[in-house]
Amino acid sequence: MWHDADRRLAKAVQRFEEGDHAGARAMLRSLDRRGVISPRIDLYLGHCHLEDDQVPAALRRYRRSAALSPGSAAPWMGLGLCYGRLGHLDRAVKAFGEALERDPDLEEAHCNLAHCHALREDLARAELHAARALELDPTCPHVHRHLALAYLIAGRTDEALAAWLRVRALEPHHPELDVGLGRTLAAQGRRAEARAAFHRALAGPHAADAAYGLGDLARAEGRSSEAIAHYRSAVRREPDFVEARLRWAEAALDAGRVQRALEVLEPLLGEPAPEEEAVRLAATAERLSGRPRDGVARYRTRLQVEPDREAWWQGLVEHLLEADRPRGAACVARARLKACPGDVGTLRLYTRALGRSGRRREAVRRLAQAVHARPRDLELHLDLAAALLAAARDASAERALLRALSHLPEAPDIWTGLAELAFEAGRLEVALARTLAALRRDRRHPGALGILVRVHHARGVPRKAAGAGRAAQRVLPPDDEARRDHGRALLALGRTAPALIELRRYVLAAPQDPEGYLALADALDAIGDPDGARRQRHLARVVHRVAVPRRHGGAVGRAG
Repeated sequence: MWHDADRRLAKAVQRFEEGDHAGARAMLRSLDRRGVISPRIDLYLGHCHLEDDQVPAALRRYRRSAALSPGSAAPWMGLGLCYGRLGHLDRAVKAFGEALERDPDLEEAHCNLAHCHALREDLARAELHAARALELDPTCPHVHRHLALAYLIAGRTDEALAAWLRVRALEPHHPELDVGLGRTLAAQGRRAEARAAFHRALAGPHAADAAYGLGDLARAEGRSSEAIAHYRSAVRREPDFVEARLRWAEAALDAGRVQRALEVLEPLLGEPAPEEEAVRLAATAERLSGRPRDGVARYRTRLQVEPDREAWWQGLVEHLLEADRPRGAACVARARLKACPGDVGTLRLYTRALGRSGRRREAVRRLAQAVHARPRDLELHLDLAAALLAAARDASAERALLRALSHLPEAPDIWTGLAELAFEAGRLEVALARTLAALRRDRRHPGALGILVRVHHARGVPRKAAGAGRAAQRVLPPDDEARRDHGRALLALGRTAPALIELRRYVLAAPQDPEGYLALADALDAIGDPDGARRQRHLARVVHRVAVPRRHGGAVGRAG
């Protein structure tokens, strides 16, 4: 039979198509060892290696196949899949482009390019290739899945949900459907529906992703123990799930389990090239356990291995700032900036360290120079405004943000910062106009929604404040002052029960705000509980006799 190599090769291809990958691989290797030269042997051996997740071996076979058949698109498709699995998106895009040059109507290439551009956050190109793929095959559900991912990354959750619904219409049992729906619904703040979708996915092949999503939901609602259980379940189902292990360690730190967090991170820290996030969390755990020098030593060890890597320099500076050593942080940042003046991230940390060490004027000067050199950098504009606020130069901060608008007129963070400044200055109508301008650019912007609630409450329009608060609930943390004003607005409308729930949540999340206790006392009075109201007013007097508004919630406050 060996003299008929074509027949043997056809039989091996048939076995591969029928799912007998081991049999096909054995037959193809026999042909290869006997000196039979054919691009199809290398092509299907590449497919077999890719099925077994042996990506380097698959790459070698696909390259040989492409060299033997320069006009074929199939080897380039395989190369693109290999590069995509390795995370080399630029190479994957180039390989799929080579496949399209050889076969412009190859639907699979357009579909994969839509996925690659979605991961690269290039929504326009993702939509372009998805439209072409749908022209070639209108019944392909994978195109809509890639579009859903692109829309979700771009923050267009309504379109992402519509794309997932199209996937469900085309393939009701798509393995990634419930996980994708859960992530999209969670991004929309529809947590109950997202939780139901994740629970459905626990019985499917993507159970680890579903457990990870449930952990994120529990953590967002402040249930650290439940979040830890879900992250642990995700890691047990998929031991190489790095993101779940990192979030598990973060949740353990939130719950005060410092040693447990270090134990969870140990497998990642022992690798030759550990994750940046793993090193940061380990340093945080050591700082919380009273050993900040161990965190410094950890970063210095990484700098000895990779002295030019920005992440380690910035991580060391951040760690020193968190350990309340601003002068040491400034020295490290200054040394880095001498060697690499263009490191903007370190520059921002350096100015923060200068401000923390009392050198605010110098911090403002350095930020102003950086803004002049890089007028399109949003974060630098926000940092400059925050530094001016820290120096009690509110008018200068507002002028700095107005100048930033001339370079970045569509940035909702700048509009939100301007609205916050106007609100704190008592210019409610100006604050309202700026807030609406921010929401026209990003209707789910957390800071803008928070300011909108507070502005309507201060203007004495509880109905609008309650409506804005309903939207803000999905994106604001429970300790934001807008949640307190939302509760007051509900109380003014006579909706005592939801107001009581909202104010209780706020008081538990922000126990340092006396205004929260006073608002809760008013709600308890409304339901006929004078003793409870008396206790809340006593707590307000204990915390502080005069309420002092805190600056946070907008773009400027977050930057500071």
